[in-house]
Amino acid sequence: MLNLSVAQIELSINEGDHSVNTLIDSFTYMSQHLEAIEQSSQKIADMTDQVDGMAEHNASLLTQTSDLSEKMHQAIIAFQFYDKLSQRLNHVSVGLSGLAEIVSHEMHAKDQAQWEAFKLNVRKGTSMQEEEELFELIFDQERPVDEAIEVMKGRMRERLKSQPVEDDDPFELF
Repeated sequence: MLNLSVAQIELSINEGDHSVNTLIDSFTYMSQHLEAIEQSSQKIADMTDQVDGMAEHNASLLTQTSDLSEKMHQAIIAFQFYDKLSQRLNHVSVGLSGLAEIVSHEMHAKDQAQWEAFKLNVRKGTSMQEEEELFELIFDQERPVDEAIEVMKGRMRERLKSQPVEDDDPFELF
């Protein structure tokens, strides 16, 4: 059952990665071109203030490209969350594989050193702050899973509220 879970997670990650990577590339490409259109529109607006109606047309064009650019930025940020999800699922898959290896051998399952080595290996595989904190809550503080999840949900909500929004911040995929 553990091996089946690992295989399903791995296949899901691989399936989603290709599609999401294509979407990320497309949105990044469109976002870059939208910025160029905004710059060109601004130049046209600056050059044609004397022509009747041109300023209004350019203002409308600038507003539309700006709105579209904002929506694309939001979409790219949403893709970043998928990337984090993919990493987490990959870490879960590695953990389940290690667990399957231990429990499939009776001698390993009874060996405390095997379990400690397994926990250490899982901990080394954490690459995100939330993963490390969750590990600490469950293994170091020995909190129940439901309680640890609630604690992490609260922390993550607080972090989202306190994150500064920077317009010039380049997109970073994890």
